[in-house]
Amino acid sequence: MAGPLRVGLVGVGQRGLQHVQALVDMQADEMVQITALADPYPENLEESKINKFVDGYSSDGIKMFDSADGMIESGLVDAIWFVIPPNQHKGEIERAAERGIAIFAEKPQSLFLDDIISQDAAITKAGVPSTVGFQMRHDRGYTDIHNYLSDKWVAAMTMIAEGAVEGHGVKHTRTEEQGGPANRVWTANRAWSGTSIVEAGIHQTDIMRYWSDDDVDWVRATYTDRPAELHETEGDNPIAYTVTYGMKKGGVANIIFTKPARSYYGGRFDVIIHTHGTIKLEDDFVDYTFDGDWPPAQNPTIDQVRKVISAGPHNTAMGKESTRGIGQAFANSITESDPSKRLNSFNSSINSLAAVLAANISNDLDGEKIVIDEFINDDKYAKYRINPNRA
Repeated sequence: MAGPLRVGLVGVGQRGLQHVQALVDMQADEMVQITALADPYPENLEESKINKFVDGYSSDGIKMFDSADGMIESGLVDAIWFVIPPNQHKGEIERAAERGIAIFAEKPQSLFLDDIISQDAAITKAGVPSTVGFQMRHDRGYTDIHNYLSDKWVAAMTMIAEGAVEGHGVKHTRTEEQGGPANRVWTANRAWSGTSIVEAGIHQTDIMRYWSDDDVDWVRATYTDRPAELHETEGDNPIAYTVTYGMKKGGVANIIFTKPARSYYGGRFDVIIHTHGTIKLEDDFVDYTFDGDWPPAQNPTIDQVRKVISAGPHNTAMGKESTRGIGQAFANSITESDPSKRLNSFNSSINSLAAVLAANISNDLDGEKIVIDEFINDDKYAKYRINPNRA
């Protein structure tokens, strides 16, 4: 490709601004050229507002649009970053693919699997490059874990994410004008977010697939609902989620996700069990494993079995570095004609989204075991896959 990749972004809200920052930094390094931004709310496109969130931003040379379709039809972009609330997609990805535009889709791409299948079909038919915003795959430490496990079988993984309602941010979409929450905290609202497991726990779901080089085969889930009298002030998403995934290679993965109000607490616990070791995410990422002849004559000390597989310190896997990492990898994969730089595609990411959507259904069906291939294909789950607003 001659010259930098011409990039547009749709959805200049909280997450969109983080991507704009990464793109501005990439533009400074002559990797991309930001040629278009789109948002239905004029204030989100104002240079003075964007400058409050994005260092080094200038609107020079950037065309502003009030809709994705205007950008798609403009001929100004080679690739589009779609950073839209998951319940707000209305065929934009399909139309962009049909125009031969590369697709960067933030997750979740929809709250309904039939929409995802339609998006994927359009991308596949057009043959355009694609990726989904699972930025954890571009974290240094998590990549080290993936590489370390490449010749090992993963028996079990557990990730506990202890969060709080207060961790939700006020968004930039006028949800109050569309029947959504008056406070614009749509990530606490089920109709907008699909539950916290779909909107946020999808990251843990996907990174466990990446670590183990595996796919989710089935899911069982049980949620603890938030009392109805608290919905107006705290949102109607559950307080706690317990999700178990059966992996196709025979291992098991577990997610415990919590979102109480008034706790203001954030914590985590992560462990990966492979055949002969226990991986823990400490200050260093380490594997507790004995490499000598087994059983030894005398039990080794913990320090003797502690093997560093990724030296710390480690920054958050959901931070600025991995946001740039995934964007840069996608842009370079196109300009250098090297698809291997993309650590996922739209198609390969369907398993992660199907798994979290099926977790919702399992909970609704009293913890029923849902096989992902059946959820995607069988008539008995058809009513759960359909977007009622597009039927």
